Amino acid sequence: MITGRDILILNDDWGRFPSTLQHIAKVLMKNNNRVFWVGSLGLRKPKLNLSDIKRAFQKVINVFYSESKKFLSAESKPILIFPFVIPFHDLKIIRKINRFFILNEIKEVLLRHKSQNLILLTSSPVSDFLISELNESVSIYYCVDDYTSMQGAFKILAKLENKLIAKADAVFSVSEYLYKSRISRKNNFLVPQGVDSTHFQKTSVLSNEVINLKKPVIGFFGLVSEWIDLELIHKCILNYPDYTFVIIGKSVVDLSIFNACKNFIFLGPKEYSDLPTFASVFDVGLIPFKINQVTLAANPLKLMEYFSLGLPVVSTNLPEVNNFSDLAFVANSHDEFIKFIKNAIEDYSEERVKLRLNKAKDFSWEFVTEEVFDKVLEIQKKKTLQK
Repeated sequence: MITGRDILILNDDWGRFPSTLQHIAKVLMKNNNRVFWVGSLGLRKPKLNLSDIKRAFQKVINVFYSESKKFLSAESKPILIFPFVIPFHDLKIIRKINRFFILNEIKEVLLRHKSQNLILLTSSPVSDFLISELNESVSIYYCVDDYTSMQGAFKILAKLENKLIAKADAVFSVSEYLYKSRISRKNNFLVPQGVDSTHFQKTSVLSNEVINLKKPVIGFFGLVSEWIDLELIHKCILNYPDYTFVIIGKSVVDLSIFNACKNFIFLGPKEYSDLPTFASVFDVGLIPFKINQVTLAANPLKLMEYFSLGLPVVSTNLPEVNNFSDLAFVANSHDEFIKFIKNAIEDYSEERVKLRLNKAKDFSWEFVTEEVFDKVLEIQKKKTLQK
């Protein structure tokens, strides 16, 4: 395992949700690496709604009151960097302004902390201008989603992502789709998603909010966004009036379709640390994603998290879930998805539960992080020899 290194990571805002790179960053810090974390650079056009206004206001506060000093001595937190960003990347003049502020803020923080032999790891398609400007030993594009196809994505995003792919020393992709579509001339790797199997363990200590729910409980946790098939969930609820359906997570879409459903409960967002005390009441875990350009490229973290809880899983036909069709019920239609829920309820033999638990253990974040950074160090070594 890599140790004693400085690693700059560009991803979403730290703590906003437990993303792939946040999990990896935590493993890196546990192994005596120093992580510098740059929050979201804004990959979609802002909307005039309460959620976006609140987030924009928080970003302004972060820019003028950096929390990086606050976390210097905390083992579980990185050194946070909050550059000033105007989220209008389609305008060339705005990109130049953003480049100036982002680059200067990152350089200032790295200099202040006497960073050296830096590794640059970014999942942000708008960060191509950073490569070779930070004197990094190796630069990596860690592709976790098809941001270019997401709702509200900037038109320039695909062009900027292609520039990043061309400049980076390697591209790591979390799905087969991304691996085949984000091709570097230098180094390309397909890497799995992981799971914190010590965290996602079934517990008998349930939250008071779910302890008395009528069984069986069919559940989903995660962000409820435009890629979640609410119509499909609604059909399931109507077809199983004696089952309890639960959604846990922040919703950025209208859930009024469920207003008349007496066997449906929306619990809203919960702390990641508390999630097992809610999800342990589930009898089945759902992955009800719409099938489109965004989801075909996705590799949902919740698959292994459900497996780690021992849960049978019912999913729409996502390629990365289909790789585990021996353990998950993968549906090709709404009708098949509905039918599979009953099949999943019965999929609780001791052998099947054990298979799911063991599969999750094979994909620990420690394993994923070591696999990724073994390759990163190999690339760095080759670059050094070529000089």
